[in-house]
Amino acid sequence: LSFCVPEQYNLGAVNSINWARILAQTVYYVYAYLQVTPEGSSEPVSFSVPTGNFGDILAGYYAKRMGLPVADLVVATNENDILDRFFKTGSYSRRECRETLSPSMDITISSNFERFLYHMSGDDSAKLKGMMNNFESTGELVGDQDIVDACKSEMKSAMVPDDTVLETIGAYYEKFGYVLDPHSAIGVAAATKTGTDAKYMVSLACAHWGKFPAAVERAVGKEAMSNLALPSHLAELSEMEQRKYVLQNDEDVIKDFIVQKLA
Repeated sequence: LSFCVPEQYNLGAVNSINWARILAQTVYYVYAYLQVTPEGSSEPVSFSVPTGNFGDILAGYYAKRMGLPVADLVVATNENDILDRFFKTGSYSRRECRETLSPSMDITISSNFERFLYHMSGDDSAKLKGMMNNFESTGELVGDQDIVDACKSEMKSAMVPDDTVLETIGAYYEKFGYVLDPHSAIGVAAATKTGTDAKYMVSLACAHWGKFPAAVERAVGKEAMSNLALPSHLAELSEMEQRKYVLQNDEDVIKDFIVQKLA
């Protein structure tokens, strides 16, 4: 929406690289901390964060830097595992995107990771620029050992494949009657994989299971699925009018369409 005049339309895109969104996400960590610890506690809490673009877990890192008692931050990825591979090997490299049960995490380059590397390199922008330029030209970033060690001192990581996602959804439904969506299941499974010495490990949830009925049915079975009820505001969507507009791949055409809709 950069071609719209902010003063006139007051529009912006709050995607996962937008700094305002990351700032807002720090609140999740403070709120969750206050829910699981006794009043007045300073006991560290660990967090497992399903992530593709590294924004939400970066917010956790900033919350920790602002003083929140955080023990472990777990980078939980699906099979598009550029982040997990970096934490395991020190190599940050492109691979072909794989379609998984957690589509919001099907990301092969994590935009916000550059921000984290900046801090792990001692806030050295020239050094970071050199690393990112090399990544753009070669498709691989190999961090200095000092940087890799700094990253590992702040975060752990785990990759969760689709079969484990389904097993986790099924197991938690059977044991607790709680239905995880595929993305949230990755956080739970990664927390189990990595473990923590902290008393509490919070796994951040991502979405309602109702957005992913096919995956959930595979995990819990048809009979159990038939007994699950969608919230009314989700169930009503299937009965609402669907609107779709096909536009030319042209900036002016898109701008005119938005202005017309806002008029």
